[in-house]
Amino acid sequence: MNDWLAERAAQKPDAPALEFMGQKWNYEFLNNWVEALVDGFKKREINKGARIGIYLSNQPVYVALIHALARIGAVAVPLNTRLAQAELEWQIQQSQCEFLVCNQDFFLSGSELIGSEERILVSDDFPTPQHAARPARTRSELRPDSVQGIFFTSGTTGFPKGAMLTFDNHHASALASAERLGLDPRDRWLLTMPLYHIGGMAIVFRAAIYGITIVLHSGFDVDAVHHALMYENITHVSLVPTMLHRLLEKYPDFKPSPSLRAILLGGAGAPASLLEKAITLNLPIALTYGLTEAASQAATSTPEQTRAKPGSVGKPLQGTIISIVDESGKSLPNGEVGEIVVSGKTVMRGYLGKSRLRSPRRGKRDLHTGDIGYLDTDGDLWILTRRIDLIVSGGENVYPEEVERALMKHPAVSEACVVGVPDLEWGQSVAAAVVLHGACDGETLIRFLREQVAGYKVPRQIVFVESLPHTASGKLMRAKCAATRFAMSQTNPT
Repeated sequence: MNDWLAERAAQKPDAPALEFMGQKWNYEFLNNWVEALVDGFKKREINKGARIGIYLSNQPVYVALIHALARIGAVAVPLNTRLAQAELEWQIQQSQCEFLVCNQDFFLSGSELIGSEERILVSDDFPTPQHAARPARTRSELRPDSVQGIFFTSGTTGFPKGAMLTFDNHHASALASAERLGLDPRDRWLLTMPLYHIGGMAIVFRAAIYGITIVLHSGFDVDAVHHALMYENITHVSLVPTMLHRLLEKYPDFKPSPSLRAILLGGAGAPASLLEKAITLNLPIALTYGLTEAASQAATSTPEQTRAKPGSVGKPLQGTIISIVDESGKSLPNGEVGEIVVSGKTVMRGYLGKSRLRSPRRGKRDLHTGDIGYLDTDGDLWILTRRIDLIVSGGENVYPEEVERALMKHPAVSEACVVGVPDLEWGQSVAAAVVLHGACDGETLIRFLREQVAGYKVPRQIVFVESLPHTASGKLMRAKCAATRFAMSQTNPT
């Protein structure tokens, strides 16, 4: 498998590759920058197989780093910049990162996390596009079955799991996405999703494989996104429902440029009212169902299909098989509800520290998602419930047990139940019912939690109760707790 970026640089060196805050770089320049980074890594003796943590916000050097690490065969470990220190430390240790890339202002904290100042790579010291020399070309190939990155995602245990994605996973995902959405060499993909999420990372590889342009934003800013979609000839953008909600709330009569062909909407369930409003505005919404473990998209409806069948995420992408199974793992016919199982070339090698995913029946990788849905008579997928108990708030996954464990560390807390409640802007927000055996208040618990978990995991509602509902076997009844204790939230998460 040829190096995707190097191949594009050879084929179309002057084609625009990356734009950021008014700056533009073509494929030849981006490739030269990557070569300069590769030279720097070799001087630091960072070689094939090394695991490199990346703790950065969206910025051009992040894109270059992704390609540079791929070129030398090192494994990228993207780290969520919203995580608390303890969470970062756990992920760095679990992934056995040898180096950590961060900005200068995180140098001291990063040194503590990685264990040595010598193992910190400060992004400010990397060659910039303005100063990147033209180094000697590196002949490089990507091994399809080698791991490109370790992406931490919430799993069914309540602890983040490191999903190991290969170059073959990314390649299959990119080709299938293009087949579903169409491809034009003049495409311009607006990237506002965090690059530490698979939804952001996938666009970097799609662009290199297709030879199209990434228009990179440092994050989601509603005014900047509105301007880009109106005036910058954007053809594609990936959003989570929270982002689209903010966009339409501020610009209720939004009419993007005719160049816009698809707004990929995924990462969480889209409220029916939001979808109805978008369709009324004739926005090209392409509902998508994806997972980190499947290198992003698994099923996607085209804008035409979304208008014809609102709510369905469409058919599986080319090369992806989606089946619905019952509790025993038996396949169910179309129309029957069960667990969604995904298989195909996009499915990860496996979780970090676990055996590879294999199906004893077909010899393929079967990913039991824990999500509940069904395939209709046309073979289109409908999602009824995203992972059981998992809270998806603004596209971020929050597992209740993780927050409950953090709450239980407080000496005044006897028991806790954490649930997701409907939220007009965020899809869901985090709420907690707490049983106390000592004096405490909500503000104290919130301050305590902010030292334990990321801000988006901290409950926006905390209620104190005398007891929590349990089954006869002692299992916490989350659904009953959610239905009786909390109301719809309109509070903005931090």
